[in-house]
Amino acid sequence: MTIYTVCQTNVVSVSPHTTISFVADLMKEKNIGCVVITEDHKPVGIVTDRDLALRAECSREEKETAPVSTIMTTQVQTIRKDTGIFDAVQVMKSMRVRRLPVVDMGGRLVGLITVDDIIRLLARELGEIARVIGNESPNI
Repeated sequence: MTIYTVCQTNVVSVSPHTTISFVADLMKEKNIGCVVITEDHKPVGIVTDRDLALRAECSREEKETAPVSTIMTTQVQTIRKDTGIFDAVQVMKSMRVRRLPVVDMGGRLVGLITVDDIIRLLARELGEIARVIGNESPNI
């Protein structure tokens, strides 16, 4: 199973010139923990709720004009959509990240995989295993 089969495909992305204020409002409105920063549909950065809390130490007026590029993580780790789930978990673990933008072979953003997505997948799979075991167990 590839990472693309379980990733979120409705990823919120903005350009690096978008204001910090707009991104913060967007994250609040959509109840999301990150926004991928793209240029020509390719990830160039990522901003998380943690970035907003720790890096956006400016006045409300400054947030209304300062571009999100001033606080985004620029060394954004991406993962190809044909990568296996185990390999994606290993990348997340080694890079110490909770979210990975998923890209196609051309490097264009096509999804986002999070630790929560993987946990939900594992929960479904474990539930299915429990159901199979329960059906095959003898009635006592």
